Amino acid sequence: MDQTTLRIVDGLSRSLGMQLSINELTREIARLHGKAYYANVYNKLRRLSKEGTVALTRAGKSSLVSLNFGSYLTMDLLTEMELTRKHDLLKRRESLRLLLAGIGEQLKDFYLINSLCLINPESNTSLNRAELLILLQKGTDESKSDTEAIRKSLMNLQALHNIRIDLLILGKDEFLELLKAEERNPLKEMLSNKIAFSAPQSFWSVIKDGLERSGRIRFEREAIDPRKIPERTLAYNLARFGYKEMGTKIEREENVCIELVVTSLLTGKDARRIDAIPVILAKDQANYNLLVFLCQKYNVSGRLLGLLRALNRIRPEKRLQTAIDTLEAMEVREVRADPSSIRERLRLYNAIG
Repeated sequence: MDQTTLRIVDGLSRSLGMQLSINELTREIARLHGKAYYANVYNKLRRLSKEGTVALTRAGKSSLVSLNFGSYLTMDLLTEMELTRKHDLLKRRESLRLLLAGIGEQLKDFYLINSLCLINPESNTSLNRAELLILLQKGTDESKSDTEAIRKSLMNLQALHNIRIDLLILGKDEFLELLKAEERNPLKEMLSNKIAFSAPQSFWSVIKDGLERSGRIRFEREAIDPRKIPERTLAYNLARFGYKEMGTKIEREENVCIELVVTSLLTGKDARRIDAIPVILAKDQANYNLLVFLCQKYNVSGRLLGLLRALNRIRPEKRLQTAIDTLEAMEVREVRADPSSIRERLRLYNAIG
């Protein structure tokens, strides 16, 4: 694959679901790679369009560009792009070679794994950490023993390589549900800066399947830091999840997923707000795999464990227990929560009888 094609495929794959003109794509390539020339991008797009791997759609005086997942060749281009990016990364970051080799060795017998992705690899490597997205063929609830074994294997690898590894393990269906959601969630942001370093064709086949099912998948370039979510956005989303505070004026804000809201509250200093977490978790469906990942990433998993244990004693639930088991297996130190205070708050907000 020539360099211009590589950069076009890279730019479009990071901008999935966005309506990009040729000008906007050229600017995105320049942002990612330092420079780009409109004429080169335009001419290459004309060729790729004739091959069928890229779709050009007229919109007024502009043409909108997107990957054509209906073409068999598109999957090959995406696979080659991922492998080229991995090779380029490993040339610059030699320390990652042993880590990725170790991951491959530890996980080679787990046949339920669909693909493995490194998230935000450049900046995370600089911080001596790695974020891994592990995509499974089946749901994590159907493959609990495998999920536990994967975590244990990578915890051992973490100690061996003296690097912090944060894991997000998702089944294909929950992965696609998060991508289709109308609200902002971290997964959409993670996929705009990832390298599918193991089985990239399998990874993109899942994306293709999701597009064929709903056509609604969209990645996000800008990441939301849960520690910096504005107060008005928190208040709006808490009310959306069934926790409206007395005297708080609610105005329309961006919809943010419950997992980010909980992490934001846990990283904050307002102890009163912590009481909201069991209420919204009792009233709404959270993805606990994503929530555990976020709390581990932002160093608040001990507080989460204390709240989940207290909530599970009051209102037992299988998914809660699974999340507790995961945190315990990760050897998280619990920060104890007050069950009587939580019970009172749950009753106040009609989350229990």
